[in-house]
Amino acid sequence: MKDSSDPILGDGLQQAHETQNTAERTMERLIFSLSELEHLGQTLISGYGNFNHSSKTYLRITLGTLQVTRGVILRYHPTGLNLDVVASTPERVFPPIPIEPEEVDNLLQHPYIENSAPPAGLQEFFTRSAELIETVDVRLWVPLKIQDEFLGMIGLGRFLGRETLEEWEKELLTTLAHQISIAIAYSQMVEGIQSEKFRLFMLAESAPQICQLLEPEDAAEQVVLQAVSFLDANAGALMLARPEQQELELGYAFPETLVESVQYNGNQLVIPCGEDAPVSPEATSVDMLKSVVNDGIPGHCLPESDTLFGGKNLMAVPILGRDGDILGVLVVGDKEERGGRIAPFNDEDAVLLDSFAKQAGVAIENAHLHQEALEARQLQAEMEEARKIQVNLIPDNLPDILGYEVAGYYEPRGAVGGDYYDCIPLPTGRWGLAIADVSGKGMQAALLMATLRAGLISELSRGENSTSGEAGDEVPPATMYLELTEMAMTLNSLLYASGTEEKYATFFYSHLNPETNVLTTLNAGHNPPLLLRKDGTCKWLGEDVGGIPLGMFPNDMVSSIAEYEAEHIELISGDVVVYYTDGVTETVNIEDEYYDEERLLEASKACKDDSAEAIREYLHDAVVNFQGEADQFDDLTLLILKKK
Repeated sequence: MKDSSDPILGDGLQQAHETQNTAERTMERLIFSLSELEHLGQTLISGYGNFNHSSKTYLRITLGTLQVTRGVILRYHPTGLNLDVVASTPERVFPPIPIEPEEVDNLLQHPYIENSAPPAGLQEFFTRSAELIETVDVRLWVPLKIQDEFLGMIGLGRFLGRETLEEWEKELLTTLAHQISIAIAYSQMVEGIQSEKFRLFMLAESAPQICQLLEPEDAAEQVVLQAVSFLDANAGALMLARPEQQELELGYAFPETLVESVQYNGNQLVIPCGEDAPVSPEATSVDMLKSVVNDGIPGHCLPESDTLFGGKNLMAVPILGRDGDILGVLVVGDKEERGGRIAPFNDEDAVLLDSFAKQAGVAIENAHLHQEALEARQLQAEMEEARKIQVNLIPDNLPDILGYEVAGYYEPRGAVGGDYYDCIPLPTGRWGLAIADVSGKGMQAALLMATLRAGLISELSRGENSTSGEAGDEVPPATMYLELTEMAMTLNSLLYASGTEEKYATFFYSHLNPETNVLTTLNAGHNPPLLLRKDGTCKWLGEDVGGIPLGMFPNDMVSSIAEYEAEHIELISGDVVVYYTDGVTETVNIEDEYYDEERLLEASKACKDDSAEAIREYLHDAVVNFQGEADQFDDLTLLILKKK
């Protein structure tokens, strides 16, 4: 046997001893690494830590176990489509690395990736990661995943004493990567639960407070202040939507000086937000607000952008109403962390602000509904007063005219209408019969109708006193013609000055001389009355002679469009004139059919031999029966004149 003094035997023993020592050291590293991994796992499970805080320890364990000098751990954020560097050796601050969904799918296909030979489809990703790769000197990448869920990556730098890892080391790396993946997944779950608990708590605290505010201004202020408080932000604003104008306008800002000197397109923070609104080449806060409105999802704007809010790091979410319409946009700026550092808003912040915005939508709607209810009650009171005034303007009982019968009926569609009829006695013993229909409904129509009536009575009084002479004197047709056309021009000027572009009145006036039975008429764009003769013939009065509605154009334009003209008709016993507004002929039934002039003609022929009141009642019933269960289309007005 060879003794230990044999050189060959001595070298062998020394090599075996070194191998045994290496194996023992490796085993010690493994035991220590497993012990630290177990400790970290227990820390995470106990809820006293999260992965981002523990990532440096995971990196240290991995590098120490595999004897690697440098390394990095990246965590994947699917909402932002980027990888954040959570731990690195050497320690540096790196910007997030963008990553495309197809690149994520590609990474999941590889257990290991040699940095020197990246797979096809990942070259651009590694180009974007060049700064990190160069700083850490990454040689090998290991995707972190659980099944098909991508969680991040480990990058390993130079290996001590060797160019590559041995197979057993790669198997160990796989185990370590799996443990790190589990830690990330568990941390995400815990963070999600904690975020949800915090969100529910904050919402439960804030919702009752803001929903009790019934003044829109108070609600807007509290929504902004609560959002700023929740997000630890330094600034906030509420932009309210104006759907008809496709604009956003400032509702409230904190601090109040946030937008003190900001103007946009000459207006104090009124921003066009329609789909056709222009977008600037650079991403600005204006573009962010437009995107939030049009896409209905949260948006971000970095302080480097040209922002409306003084270079803030902004996050904005839409405020939706109960029906899904955009009520506005809630904006917060500059999230402040401990030490006064301004940090970017994260996914948790977006979830919290978006959830709060839903409660804010309820509060804003409640406040506006309350305000609308108050305004509606006030408007209802005003409408009731207007109705009482209007009732006094429509005659309850028409006067007796020697040799004639007169009957009238007026039924407004709402509380206040825009139709008008009257039978006005004149100083000379003659009579003025008028019917009119003011465009639109409600208070404005009623006021314009009252203006027309006052102007008509004033003109009739002035005209009779100045040109008609004593009672019984006959006025020449030319004089009467001139009087009526001048009256029409005066009323046109009055209504044009009193109304708006959309407000005008159709008007038909008849001047009746009971002694001569001459009816002089003037039509200003009104439905032509129906004249039914005793012998059964009929005529639509003012169908071919007349002018435009009153108040539609100024006087100097009337002559170039259609001048006002009058016509004379002599009535004989049994003749009937049916005056009406379009609420009669345009009444619609459930089959979407109009009552129209033909039905009015046939109904009038059927009852022309009756009294004026009976004719009025017959025509009214005919229209109502035709309408059936359909809603009333318009004010319904009838005026019947019959020669005895």
